[in-house]
Amino acid sequence: MSEPFSYPPFRPRDNEQNPPEPAAVQALKSSLFKCPSCSSNLGQPTEGQVNTYQCANRHCFDIAKEGYVNLLLAQRRRSTKPGDSDEMIRSRQRFLNAGYYQPLADAITQKVQQFGAHQRVLDIGCGEGYYLQQLRTSASDIQLYGIDISKTAVRLAAKRKLNAQLAVDSAFNIPLIDSSINTAISVFSPISAIETARVLTPKGRLIMVGPGAKHLAGLTAHIYENTVPHQGNPFNTTATDSEFNLLETLELEQEITVRLSDIEDLLKMTPYYWYARPEQQQTICALKELTTTVHFVIHIYAPKEAADLSPIADQ
Repeated sequence: MSEPFSYPPFRPRDNEQNPPEPAAVQALKSSLFKCPSCSSNLGQPTEGQVNTYQCANRHCFDIAKEGYVNLLLAQRRRSTKPGDSDEMIRSRQRFLNAGYYQPLADAITQKVQQFGAHQRVLDIGCGEGYYLQQLRTSASDIQLYGIDISKTAVRLAAKRKLNAQLAVDSAFNIPLIDSSINTAISVFSPISAIETARVLTPKGRLIMVGPGAKHLAGLTAHIYENTVPHQGNPFNTTATDSEFNLLETLELEQEITVRLSDIEDLLKMTPYYWYARPEQQQTICALKELTTTVHFVIHIYAPKEAADLSPIADQ
């Protein structure tokens, strides 16, 4: 039986100030990214310059041909290829592109739009960019940022041509400067409350999506004799109390029918694939149709230091 999903422990806030930048680096176009080696701001190349981010201390990070930057230092990786497997990522891409989670995407984009125009929005654990794509389609005036620890996922997100700033890095070491983001979103992705609070503006918002108790019950019925309800994606209580106020909780629940190869993609994009026995995997993938409940819980948070709950744009 799968253990209830919960977010990892949180790390203490880093209060160190960024060092000043010399004039040579200030000639670069300013960006919100910070150097993973020394935490100083990274300058973004302007037209005609080498396609490289550079900081005050001359640390350089090349921009890939797809348009993303890899800021995950080798010494910070816990494996040679961190993040979800390529198979899981591509299965999730196909399944989401088929529209099964469209109601969730609509709820997220509507909530972001309620917060105001001209926002800077960060998708923490952006994966292959499905929700960023939905946000870009809904509003052309927002600045999109996405990070994921998987290089494959970020490369696929960049191929969507989202006009977004994308980086490979960890949610526990967000490569952005302090108070730079209006809205952060996390969909089924572990985050650090402290790091997220650091990059949000004082009036910023966090939209965090986790599974409801009945999520994918139709799928798990083929794997477990006694299905245990999801416990959701709880914050560490101490970290939440010190960093965020919970403003609102929304729930989305509906029944979907998944067909043919999409059933295999659904199985392989979830951790349930690894808990299913080989014969169970074969039985599920051989189904012509699978009817299941999808159940999402959406939590809206504001930083503790927020003075009011007015629209957050144009800060």
